[in-house]
Amino acid sequence: MVEVLLSWIFIGITSYVIGSEVLRLLIKLLAHGETDIDIPVSHPQVLRCLTGLCTVNVMAEIISIFGGIGMWADYLTAFVCLLIVFLDREFFAKNMDIHAFTKKHPIKSVVYLCLVLLMSYGTSRGYMHFDTNLYHAQAIHWIEDYGVVPGLANIQSRFGYNSAEFALNAFYGFKWLLGRSLHTSAGFFALLSTFVAAGITGAFKEENNGKRIIPRISDFVRIGLIFYLGLIYSEMISPASDYYAQLMLFDLIIIWFDLFRIKNDEVMSTDISPVQGILCILLVYAVTIKLSLAPLVLLALIPGIKWIRNKNIKSILTCLISGLVISVPYFIRGHIISGWILYPATFIGFGSPDWQVPKGMAQYDAREIGMWGRGITRAEEWDSVTAFNWIPGYLNGLSFMEKAWLLATLISAVIIIVMATACILRKKDTDNSQFFALATVLCIGAVTWFLKAPLIRYGYVYIIMIPLMVIGFAFKDRKVYVPVFIVILAGLSLLKAKGLVGDIIRTAGMEYYVNQQDYIDGDAFAYKVGGIDFYVAEDAGQIGYYKFPSTVEERHDFGLRGEELSDGFYHIN
Repeated sequence: MVEVLLSWIFIGITSYVIGSEVLRLLIKLLAHGETDIDIPVSHPQVLRCLTGLCTVNVMAEIISIFGGIGMWADYLTAFVCLLIVFLDREFFAKNMDIHAFTKKHPIKSVVYLCLVLLMSYGTSRGYMHFDTNLYHAQAIHWIEDYGVVPGLANIQSRFGYNSAEFALNAFYGFKWLLGRSLHTSAGFFALLSTFVAAGITGAFKEENNGKRIIPRISDFVRIGLIFYLGLIYSEMISPASDYYAQLMLFDLIIIWFDLFRIKNDEVMSTDISPVQGILCILLVYAVTIKLSLAPLVLLALIPGIKWIRNKNIKSILTCLISGLVISVPYFIRGHIISGWILYPATFIGFGSPDWQVPKGMAQYDAREIGMWGRGITRAEEWDSVTAFNWIPGYLNGLSFMEKAWLLATLISAVIIIVMATACILRKKDTDNSQFFALATVLCIGAVTWFLKAPLIRYGYVYIIMIPLMVIGFAFKDRKVYVPVFIVILAGLSLLKAKGLVGDIIRTAGMEYYVNQQDYIDGDAFAYKVGGIDFYVAEDAGQIGYYKFPSTVEERHDFGLRGEELSDGFYHIN
């Protein structure tokens, strides 16, 4: 736990300081300089940290293009943060005054401290995801030692998936300091989401010397976030891209829904489109973590259409340039790793470099992802799979709760389509139309997920969020609104609380109160390629971090492009 907390201090300070400056710049550009960082938004500190994590991640990706990520990357970031704080010391003295905050909000401070301890405990120990031992740990190891390596996907196709968060883990892994690589950033993302979920207390308002429950649609989504946090609590020790992307999506959508409340109830004249633009920029970052979230970039149309109508070229260019700054390093990394821009998709390429993964192999990998998502373990069965004949077997593999969430999502999607159509026919530009626009894009994302690769852990954010936000919208003007909210909150919270307590009791005797649970060091045998030892795990590919470099099985269909591993690999036809 101590290692986790210390690493979080560095992650928190660097992401907050850098994020504050980047966020301030973006708001000035998007709001024509008419307002500063204090533009009304829920969870401003979380938004600053997410913006900072995005910026640091992009910087780490750029560094990885030229070499390994180690000591100097962290030193450079620390120096930049010190310079920023010195130059803008009045702002940070005001916004980072912990003593003043605890004095003004003593109860809230205690709650936040308890949340930090709870989440650091879960990040210090737990279940190491199968894919982490299969390739996540190895991918991070490659980035730490060599950065981006040409043709790395030729030795294991999964390296070609190129999630941006692997570079972030390498950046915050501190291997150069500890001799082993920490993996605490997923827990930090979960911690930020815990703070967002804690905003559900805003549903309990003080009115006429008494408490009233006035839940918002965002509070219903927060219930889903609480449920999801309980779902991944014992697994957030793993640097799995699903967790980063889905936690970010929960946070961004909740903040987006909170904007409606701010506009309607507090600051009627406030233009929320600058904050929406920032949320869309962060969505681009989420896509570089998990490419399957790409359909959600359509949310940019919500502020974009307004800017087009108002001929606000500056805001449009700011979002487009920001999106390119985030995505271009990701595309370059993908091209270097696999020879394709968006591996395993082969419809976008840039030349035919000698390290390129053969097109047939990439297409087979894409089919394998789709088949595994449908519960079919052999990609060779692709030709026998039709649009619907896989669904019975897929459903049989789900738990009762997963089936219930899936059914609720289907019903909710139908409701959204019907109500959105009615809204369009009325041709009224209201906040309801914005809700339907947002809900429709989420439904598009859910449909894309279900048709492409419907592995349930890839789509939890959709099947949890969509039903809850529809319930919140459908009951908002009815007498049963508050009872429905309380029942759902109590039911889902208690359902996960039992498992959470069980996880804590089960792992309480483990030794990870100082050091974080390390990656596994799986049993393996070695074979040679070009005079270099490559390792193969003896346990279903569970190689871990230390047997490096590794392949899933003994292979001799690739060769070294040079004398060093950093020169990369090519496929032998």
